[in-house]
Order: sequence, then C-alpha cells, then structure tokens
Amino acid sequence: MIPRTALLSLLLLSQAAGQNVLTRAIDIRTLPYERSLEKLPVDLTATIGFVESGGTAFVQDNSAGTHLHFKPARHDLIVGDQVRVKGFTMAGLYLPGVDVIELHILGHGPAPEPVKAGYEDLTTGRFHYQRVSIEGLGRTLTPLDENRSLLRLAIGSRVIEVRVDAALASAPNLIDARLRITALAAGGINDRRQLVFPYLRVTDWSDVVVIHVPSAADSLPITSVAALLPFGSADEPQHRARIRGTVLAAFPDGRVFLRDSTPPPPPREAPKDKPETPQLSPSIAIRLNTPMDLTSGHSAEIIGFPIMAGFSASLADALLLNTEPADAPEAVNISLQDFLDGSHDADLVHLRSPAVLQDVLRTADGFELRFTSGGTPIRAFLLQSNTPDFELGSSCALTGICLVESASTDKGFRSEPDRASLLLRSISDIRILSKAPFWDAQRLIMTISILGAIVSLSLFWITQQRRQITRLERRIVEQATLEERQRIAREFHDTLEQELTGLSLRLDAALTRPLEDKARSLLGTSRNLVSRIQSEARNLVSDLRDDTAHATNLPEALQLLANKAPEGIAITLDLHPIGPIPPPVTHHLRMIAQEAITNALKHAQPTQIQLHLSTTPSLLSLRIIDNGQGFDPTAQTHGQPGHFGCIGIRERARKVGAEVKWESVSGKGTTVCVELPLGK
Repeated sequence: MIPRTALLSLLLLSQAAGQNVLTRAIDIRTLPYERSLEKLPVDLTATIGFVESGGTAFVQDNSAGTHLHFKPARHDLIVGDQVRVKGFTMAGLYLPGVDVIELHILGHGPAPEPVKAGYEDLTTGRFHYQRVSIEGLGRTLTPLDENRSLLRLAIGSRVIEVRVDAALASAPNLIDARLRITALAAGGINDRRQLVFPYLRVTDWSDVVVIHVPSAADSLPITSVAALLPFGSADEPQHRARIRGTVLAAFPDGRVFLRDSTPPPPPREAPKDKPETPQLSPSIAIRLNTPMDLTSGHSAEIIGFPIMAGFSASLADALLLNTEPADAPEAVNISLQDFLDGSHDADLVHLRSPAVLQDVLRTADGFELRFTSGGTPIRAFLLQSNTPDFELGSSCALTGICLVESASTDKGFRSEPDRASLLLRSISDIRILSKAPFWDAQRLIMTISILGAIVSLSLFWITQQRRQITRLERRIVEQATLEERQRIAREFHDTLEQELTGLSLRLDAALTRPLEDKARSLLGTSRNLVSRIQSEARNLVSDLRDDTAHATNLPEALQLLANKAPEGIAITLDLHPIGPIPPPVTHHLRMIAQEAITNALKHAQPTQIQLHLSTTPSLLSLRIIDNGQGFDPTAQTHGQPGHFGCIGIRERARKVGAEVKWESVSGKGTTVCVELPLGK
C-alpha cells in the first residue's frame, strides 16, 4: 500500500506538470476499467448529492456524477456542500470513482439538480450515482430496520425499490398516492461489474412529494373482476381496485382466490372456429400483503393493485377490508377441454374425467402430483409437508383451483392458454375412484428384472457346471488313458518281453553247441534281431509307463528326454518360451523328438544331440540336430523293410497338422525339422 503522503506528493507533481489531471465527473465515470486502475490524478469541483456514510459520498458537477471514498472518514459533509476534491481514480464496483487525498468545503448551496428519468434509464445505469427525479404510484411501505424504510414504487408496469434513510413512523400516507421522488440512482452489482437490479436511495421523507392524494379504501367503488385492466395508457400505473366475492381458497403464502359476486359480463364475440364461446372467468387470484386466516366460503371485500399474471388479471399488494360468513362455494363441474381453454382461470373446478396418478415429486412448497386423463398430462400442486399416501396408478377424481400457467398468441390476435394446472386446497380434493392394478408398470419392470437376474444366474450356473463336467471328463479320460497304458505295458512286460527273453536264452544256448558256420551265422543274426526286438519292447513299455502328466508343457517334456540320455551322449537344449498348446499336440511332438533321438543313436553313432524349440506369432519350430554319420533323406525316410521310425514320425506330424522334413549330409549329421502352424 502506497502511503497517503506519497500519494499527495505524486498528486502535487502531476498537477505541477499539468499531466492528465481529470477535472470533470464525466471524464472520471467514462474511464475504461483498465485506465481507472492507473490512479490518474483528479482535481474536481462538485456538489455533494448524497452521503452514504463517513467514508463514501456522491457528488455531481454540470457534466455528470461520481463517487468519493475517504480515509479517514469525514462526518461533516451534508447534501448541498460545494467541495474541491483532489485524489486519484479508482475502479469502483460498477463505474470509476475517486480515492480522495484532499477535500475542501468551498461553501453550501442547493442540492444538485435532479435529472428526470424513467425505469429504463435506471436499468441501463445511464444516471447511476446521480440525482434523479422519478414519478410513480406508491405500492407498499415497510420498515427495513429501526431507522430506515422500504417503499415500492410502481413506474408504469414495473416496480422499483426506494430505500429511505428515515423511520417508517414519520412517513406520510403514500400507498396508492401519485409520488414524485428525488433520489440517488443506485443498484445491486455482481462480481462481473454488471447492474443486476436498480433501486433508489433517499435521504429523508422531504424528497418524497405526494402529487395526488389517494382515495380512501372504503370510498372506492366495487369493481367487477372482468372490468380490471381496461384499455388505457400503458405508462399510467393502475390505482387500487375494490372487489367483492366468495373466498374459494386461501393459502399460507398469501394467495387468495375469490369468485366475483358482481354480475358476469356479456359473452364476448365467438370466434369463427368456435361456435360456443365461454364467458370470462368470474374468479380472480389475489396476493395479500400479509397472509390472513380466511375460510373458504366467506364473503370478503379486498382492495389491491391490478396486474396481469399468467393468463388473467390479478390483484397484487392487496389488503383485506372485511369478511363475513357465507355458504361454502361449489366447484364448477367441467370437462378436460374447458379446463385447458382458460375460461375457468383462478376458479374452483371439478374435472369430470377421472385422472390416473403417474408420479409424485417433492417441491419447495410441497408436492407436485402428475396425472394423465385420456392421454393428456395434468399437473396438480399440494401445499403440505407430509407425503401424500397415494398409490401410483390409482384412478382419481380431482377438484381444485384452475391455474393457467402461461399463454401463447394464436391467429387473429387472440391469446390462448398454453397449459394449465390444479392447485389443491387440501388432500381431500383428491378422491380415489379405484386403486392401482397390481401389475403396474413399476411392478412389471421389477418382476422382469428379477426374472432376468434369475435367468442370468441360471445361465452362469449352467456354464460353470459345464466347465466342471468338461474338467471331470478330461480327468476321467486322462485317468482311463493312463490305466490303459499301464495295462498294455504290463501285458507287454509279462508276455511279449518274457517270451523274447526266453527265446534269447535258447538262441544263446544253441550258439554254445558245435554248429556249421552257416547255421551259426543264421543263429547269430536271429540272436541280434531278438535283442533289437527286445530293446524296442523295453522302450515301448517304458514309454507306456512314462507318466506324461509330470510334463505340463512341451519344454518340460523335452527336458525329461534330455535327462534320460545314455552315457557318452550329450543332449543339449535350446528352448525358448512358447505359448500354451493342447496336451495331445505336446505328446505327439515329444514322441517325434524321442523317435528322432532313438534313430540317431541306432544308426548315426552321434556324440552330441541338440533339441531346439522356438516360436513366431504364426509358427512353432522343433528341431533335433545330431552330429552323426548322416544319410540320404530321400531314399531312407519313406520306410525300409523292418524300419518304421520315420514313417511313425510322419504319421504323428500329420495328426497335429505339422510338416516334417529331414536335412542330412553324409558325415555331417542330421537335422529333423518339425514346423507346426499356430492360431488355427
């Protein structure tokens, strides 16, 4: 914060230099917001027009008005003081003002001359913070606090607040009087520097002049409801009217509905497209200044200011003159079309057509009930705090006050109602004709939802059971397969292998006897053949008894093969991670690898065998590589007498959809390549 002594020095320097010193109020108030923040120097001579407090005052010169702000406060200023002000510009809430450094009172004279203004001048802010002269009709007068009063002034069809810095007790009779008010134009400002609504500030009651004294309330003639707001000057506010009628309903918020007791007017001219023209509504909606405890059926006299509310004339800021007991009013029995055409606005009506309750919604004042009658929606409002105990779907007979909520202009310059609603006097205005059927939309939807949930749970349970059955079937098949393999292995071991062992012993015994060379050679060959058959039988029994369940995937199965390598042979592994493949495919690939290893050991005399396994997104590759003698793949892989290993490898490859080929060079070893397409 810059000290005020420094600001004063800056002001003096600016004046000495004659640099951009603002000397007129109009130049200050019309500054752009950004320029007003630059603290431009001000040297202004003007007249005090209104004093807000010790820290704020409003001044005018012959160009316009602006506002002053003091630190410390000044309590010696009064309206009419002529002052010279030195300071700097400030932004203000709505328009720029002056941050005062020096203020000198030059003398005292009359207050600044007010400018004649209308309501639009006030809403646009044209004369904001200036003294204005406004004429209108006094509507209401209430206290703001102990020393201030609030006067509501009708200007044409608009009403503006006049805030008077004087007690209500000293006020003259202003209600329904024609007034001329001299005041400061002000208003409520939002944080975007926008004028939200205008109001007037008055110093005391001397600035409120009565031009025309109001008539006494009891001297006003009784006016027909249909005669309110006749053709006349649009700028002339309507004086109070006095009406007499029967109270149809009264509500705690001050609303009263009255059925006019004067004779109804003659029917209006019927439109060409409507052969029967309903009469104007004999009822009226009234807003009392102070809510009164009125009883339905009482005869009452009320005065108030005629205004157009919704579709029909109404009385605002009304007062109850007198009331006396009378017969309870009867509701007019009308059709749904009569309810919607506006002819019974503000009247007590009973709908001939039953209505079905569709929904109940809470509002700020009570509840909104939504009905339908013959496909037409109807809204009804119930002003109570307790939730109405009605079942949705019930058929109801409705009675209440007809409220036409809005109007739209139809062809021929005739205004037609847009929609209407019912204002219920109490819960007794709804009579249940029949309760809702059990199978309403809500229950049906709930039942369908429950059934859908049951079906979904059943499908989920069935799916889970099918998965469980599939797992059990797989286990049963695996167990049966394992038992069958073990049974076959036992049969081979107990029969064929034992017989081969016996035959081998007999051949060994025969070779120990003296034989011819040719016979000995034949027996030796037979002995070797039996040994090979016996070895193959043992391998077959070993394979059948080998529990492949220990190998959960192909890499583990290949690892088991490497672990069973005979002495003197090194089997190395080059295994890369692969995705899951079905167990039958794993078994056939393992058996292909085992057969390839067996063939290499039998025929190629290798010293080293390598198992390679890898995949691409579309192909699994298995290679069995040995450094043995090699052979001719073209001639020796399609089967020779007594040799079926390569044929078995081809058959297993076809079963799993793989391709197999042999790559071999004599003296440089052999590679068996198996390629299995993936993703099928």
